[in-house]
Parts: sequence; structure tokens; C-alpha cells
Amino acid sequence: MAQEIEVKFRLDDRRGLIEKLRAAGAEQLYPETFEDNIVMDRRGELRTRGALLRVRRFGKYVMVTYKGPMTIENGIKTREEVQGGVESVEFAVSLLGALGFKSVFRYQKLREVWRVKSTEIVIDRTPIGDYFEIEGSMDLIREVIDEFGLRLEEAVKATYIELYKMERRSRPELPENMVFNPEDLPG
Repeated sequence: MAQEIEVKFRLDDRRGLIEKLRAAGAEQLYPETFEDNIVMDRRGELRTRGALLRVRRFGKYVMVTYKGPMTIENGIKTREEVQGGVESVEFAVSLLGALGFKSVFRYQKLREVWRVKSTEIVIDRTPIGDYFEIEGSMDLIREVIDEFGLRLEEAVKATYIELYKMERRSRPELPENMVFNPEDLPG
């Protein structure tokens, strides 16, 4: 099974990060693209184990992803990941529903994807702020972190679900799911 290895940071200077990416010779793989995620679970089984089952629409692509429990080493997250494309969100939700899974959380973001030094860097604009992730091998992630002047101590260990739950504690007016107001989305 594949391993997802990544580190996430809060993003305060989007323009500065893009300048660093360009200076490092990064290639933009996808411009900012709307992404919609539906987290599925069956009676809390996956959440209890620290696992996740997600249906994602990213532009014209639809994927189903299973992520196993994570471990964190010096701020870098590692977890088992199994992912594959499906024909539609409706098909995936229907199939998983037939197996007893139900939607338990929905989150959206606008995601821009870059590649540098065989790592993937994603820049996420979410309803609760901007973040970026570096995904690749442990050694390459550390190399990019050093080159970009980042500090692992500042890495965000929480998932988007956890970040949103924390945000709702101080902003109870936020909706149950981490979704954009339609008027906040581009064109």
C-alpha cells in the first residue's frame, strides 16, 4: 500500500510562497481549482481508528480515498493511503452508502498544485484561512523545508476536520460543514 508523507503549514504570505516556488524552478501542475470533499464513515468506525474515507471532486476528477491512522514524526505526517478514480461523486456516495457508509463531514477548498524536487506542494484557500502542504519523501520534504526557510516546529499537525472543529468553538456562527458561501467562490 502507498504511504502519504506530508507536512502542513498555515499560509500568511501566498505571494511570497509562489515567488519561492518559482525561484526553486517549480512547475505549476494545476491552477487554483475548486475541490469538494465528502467524508464517509460507518457508525464512527473509521474515526475511532483514526482513519478516513473520502470522496473528492477536484475540477473534473473524482476520487475515493482511504487514509489509515497517522503517525507524526517531527511535524511530518505519515499514513497509509489508497486512492482511485471513479466516474462520479454520486456513484461513489451511492456505492459506499450500500456498504453502510454515510456522509459525516463536508469540506471545500480552492487548491493550487505545484511540483518541485519530486515533491508536490499544494496551496489551499479554505473558509477558515490559507494553508499549504508539502508531500513527498521524508528527505525531500526536509530539503524543501530548509530551502524555503520553514521550521518544522511551526507545522500544523491537525487535519482540516480538526482545524474546522477548533475554529467553530470560537465562531459558533460557522456552518456545520467547512463550505464556502457560494458568493465567495470565483466565477
